[in-house]
Amino acid sequence: MNTQLTDLMHRATENLEPVTPDLLERSVAQGLRLRRRRTAIAAASGAGAVLATAGLIAGGIHLAGSPTNAAVAGSPVPIAKPSVKPSAKATPTAKPVAVNPKQTLATLKTLVSAPGRTFSNPETWGGGDYAGAAYVVNDGHGAARVDVLLSGGGEQNPCVPNRAGCTTLPDGSVLYASKESPEYSDSRQAEYGVINNYVLLYRHDGRVISLTSYNGPAEKGKQHTRPKPLLSVEDLSALAKSKAWKLPPVSPSKGMK
Repeated sequence: MNTQLTDLMHRATENLEPVTPDLLERSVAQGLRLRRRRTAIAAASGAGAVLATAGLIAGGIHLAGSPTNAAVAGSPVPIAKPSVKPSAKATPTAKPVAVNPKQTLATLKTLVSAPGRTFSNPETWGGGDYAGAAYVVNDGHGAARVDVLLSGGGEQNPCVPNRAGCTTLPDGSVLYASKESPEYSDSRQAEYGVINNYVLLYRHDGRVISLTSYNGPAEKGKQHTRPKPLLSVEDLSALAKSKAWKLPPVSPSKGMK
């Protein structure tokens, strides 16, 4: 019995990949990319929930103020006419300008453009306090996806605690970079061969700029078209630091973590 149990345990674990520093860093990068997608989805879902709640509150106020709920008075009471006084006009407060995904797409194209490069499959998502955009870029050596996500905040600082791939910039921002990480952690990696370069700039005010460059036209489900991603980690780092991005407003409850 003990021999059979030992043999079963050995066969169950013999194909497991040992936890190495390289595997750990790949897992961190993959987790960050998944987290930013969940943040975008949660933000969109949250906006719908707020609208629904506002509708319920408005309906409740309407019912509470309807004549059927009014108290029946024993005798009419004269209502004094309020004195008319000029009221001071409230100074309108300027609202932060929401980020425009189409503008983000245009900025991405401007920054990535170079002689010989063509752009196809434009994609945008988000709006308000986050925006994402992507293109498939072809320089004649294989079509490759490049995408960007701008966020008003809320993400965990990827460099707390400090780890390999992290750099602190003079203004207090931190830059996390991951080079040529496999997109899959199972047998599909050998089938599709997609790898990516990824950077995330966590600004001192909590806002985030993250960019990913692939060696294929899609993140998943399509074969790679070139040995390495179109843009290097150094290229992506320079793009993340560019002043050309129109960033979303800083979320009030989202600061440096």
